[in-house]
Amino acid sequence: MKKYLFLTMVVALVFVACEKDNEPTPEPIDPVDPPIDTVEYFLKTYVDRSLHPDFKFSGALDVTEFHNNKNGVRDTVTAHFDEIVAGNAMKYGSVVNGSGKMDFSRVKTFVSDAKKAGLTIYGHTLAWHSQQQPGYLLGLMADKEVDVPDNEKIDIADVEIKYSTLKSWNYWKADFVQADNNVDYSIKITKEGVLITNKKKANDNYMVQYQIAGNLMTKIGTKYTMTIKAKATGDATLNYSVGSWYPDNTSGAITIDTTMKEYSVTVSPKVDGGFVLLQTGNFVGDILIESLVITHKGSNKTLAMTAEQKRDTLAWAMDRWIAGMMEATDGYVKAWDVVNEALFGDDKDKDGLYDLQNYENNNISDPSNVSSGTFYWQAFMGDLEYVRTAVASARKHFKGNPEELKLFVNDYNLESDWDSNKKVRSLVEWIKKWEADGVTKIDGIGTQMHISCFEDDGIQRNIENHIVTMFEIMAASGKLCRISELDMGYVRGNSRWNGTKLKTSQLTEAEHQKMADFYKFIVKKYFEIIPVAQQYGICQWCLTDAPAGGGWRGGEPVGIWTEGFKQRKAAYYGFADGLAGVE
Repeated sequence: MKKYLFLTMVVALVFVACEKDNEPTPEPIDPVDPPIDTVEYFLKTYVDRSLHPDFKFSGALDVTEFHNNKNGVRDTVTAHFDEIVAGNAMKYGSVVNGSGKMDFSRVKTFVSDAKKAGLTIYGHTLAWHSQQQPGYLLGLMADKEVDVPDNEKIDIADVEIKYSTLKSWNYWKADFVQADNNVDYSIKITKEGVLITNKKKANDNYMVQYQIAGNLMTKIGTKYTMTIKAKATGDATLNYSVGSWYPDNTSGAITIDTTMKEYSVTVSPKVDGGFVLLQTGNFVGDILIESLVITHKGSNKTLAMTAEQKRDTLAWAMDRWIAGMMEATDGYVKAWDVVNEALFGDDKDKDGLYDLQNYENNNISDPSNVSSGTFYWQAFMGDLEYVRTAVASARKHFKGNPEELKLFVNDYNLESDWDSNKKVRSLVEWIKKWEADGVTKIDGIGTQMHISCFEDDGIQRNIENHIVTMFEIMAASGKLCRISELDMGYVRGNSRWNGTKLKTSQLTEAEHQKMADFYKFIVKKYFEIIPVAQQYGICQWCLTDAPAGGGWRGGEPVGIWTEGFKQRKAAYYGFADGLAGVE
């Protein structure tokens, strides 16, 4: 019954004909061993469908290689798997370019290829912080220029009416000074303009201040012209401060004489806002300001978005993206990682749960670091609305039967042995928070399981125990449960964190067999612990060992085939044992 455990044969493949599509049968890989004419050599056939009727065995792949049948990948996955997952092609950064333009052509081709092969697709992924377009997304929330005509004027009358901001006060006292001729200093609004009066003696440290508030000048660094038409009862110094309080202000002084005339200065705000503060200094007498006008040339007045506007803008961008993906897949993809890797591995706010990913948690001080491809939607949308918006958009735009749509939250390190599975415990509680609105519904949990097999038996047993605990927690959640990105490396030595990660060429036969036993353990425990009604499936993320220069676990023995699908590994047979329930 376990003869395949000892085989080291080269893969021979059974191919699915495409007569219904009037296409020629793909050319097979030349087999080295005699053709296999029994179904026992194809992984999906080891699953007892009478016991696990809805279970889906999945493989992740490059969609272009699948389309071109590179190394027979299309034929291999057709023979061995029920479902396929795009490694990158269905992620935001693969579809949306730096200017926000979306191109779903590869997604549509992938769907077409899957249909021809008779395979379902699991969608990966709708909302994530990695492989994004931060330049475009941050640009959507940037300060917006207001399109205004050249030389538009903002004068004190406009500001007074709109903002009701006429204020005056003693330099040392913050109380409002009534416009009354009986006091020693006052501000009066007359039909001629604003009359500022100071009757105190000179050099007694008093001055009268007149403030015009409001968003007068909101484009930082832009030069504005401020023109004051005024006269005084004698030569006076009118001090001005523009933009903000010291030291973020632009300040200076204008000498006013007894003739009504215009005085112009150039000012450039250093911060958003743009109020104007006028001070009489030690001048004793009256200053009459007929008008104060601020002009700027062209469209260079900007308005900053509020937090609410930023949230709404990103909700629009997310909805646009998800709507496009649902249109491109046209109801064929019925299960999705609706949110990927939402949780951070630390509890900085000390509420007992791991926090969500964010800029601060990841020590990213500048969100505009576009080279990283990282954009934390939740930093602007909020921890709850980020997930709720993604779920709502997916359900709104799905093209098929709403009851068939299954939405998963997918994350890594849920099997963590170093913190007693705190991440999966936290994820289950976060799901309760997201669903607490009574509208949001999350169907399943995906555990990635990018793991390693350890030479040290004590370390290995501890890891296995925490995998069991993870499955128990997932099962208790009542949600569908999926192993979403399973692959495995090997660590030699007796240290949990400082052992030697082996390359494929370094493994002994015994180490290959230990990895096979670990695969078998994982699959068997999944079937034993997860109730049948909650068993969505298992996805092998790396079908073949990683090439030496590969971007993901380069050179490591992460596959169940050797590179190029040339040979089934011991891991393949361990996987088969687990699927078959072999003791």
